[in-house]
Amino acid sequence: MKFSAATFAVLCAAASTANAITINFQNNCGFTVWPAIGKAPNGSPDPSVAYGTTLDSGASVSYGISDSETGIRAWGRTGCASDGTNCATGGCVGGMVCTDAGLNSGVIVSEYGYANFGAQYGGERTSWDLSHVDLSINLNTKLSSSDGQSVLCTTGSCPDDQAYSSSSDYSADRNSPLGQTYTHTFCA
Repeated sequence: MKFSAATFAVLCAAASTANAITINFQNNCGFTVWPAIGKAPNGSPDPSVAYGTTLDSGASVSYGISDSETGIRAWGRTGCASDGTNCATGGCVGGMVCTDAGLNSGVIVSEYGYANFGAQYGGERTSWDLSHVDLSINLNTKLSSSDGQSVLCTTGSCPDDQAYSSSSDYSADRNSPLGQTYTHTFCA
């Protein structure tokens, strides 16, 4: 069987298409929020995954991210200038699209990463959580997965099994099959 160069390129592209998780932001606040997504595996910013936008009250927006990514962080910024700079909370380097993965944002973040737990423990999955380790809770936040799991952290109630408050407490860890949609809700 003969293949043209174009056919070969299409087949290669189809074979290399990766599955993706979807991070959906929902703004239930009575004000604008500037959601952002960044990548910082092991605390090192990597601008290969970076998204940001303005999200009016009641609006939502979604982003697809490869299932194989690690070190993904998502958060909401408040009180920003129209270009995403000078935020009251959650500011970052880069303005609308953060290039530092929000490592200095000082706000609650959702975190995602590929993990292989082995066949007897579910195999390839996405590990996910909410965290305010060395950060603070700027927005009441709910994070839910399309497989039915959810966690909630508010300024009035944020138990350790709902969000990381210290880096050594793993009770906030969740994991789901690859390809899920994660809804990060502001003002939950």
